[in-house]
Amino acid sequence: MKKKKKKKIHRDKNGREFIKEAYFVGGKMKFHRIYVIDGIPADEFYEKNATDLDFYLNEDYELIDNEKDSIF
Repeated sequence: MKKKKKKKIHRDKNGREFIKEAYFVGGKMKFHRIYVIDGIPADEFYEKNATDLDFYLNEDYELIDNEKDSIF
């Protein structure tokens, strides 16, 4: 059984926490910064904790829950 490797959380000069994710471009190593909130990526945190109204206001229509009962 393999253990999951826990990614190290870094801080930028403004105090925001992020995880470095490496990728290659033209043979050179570059890094993405994936910002985290409470140890999970900010996008996942937003999807889990936002309401349908938040999705509507931010124009994230594909994330609105369509499984709710409709009266029509």
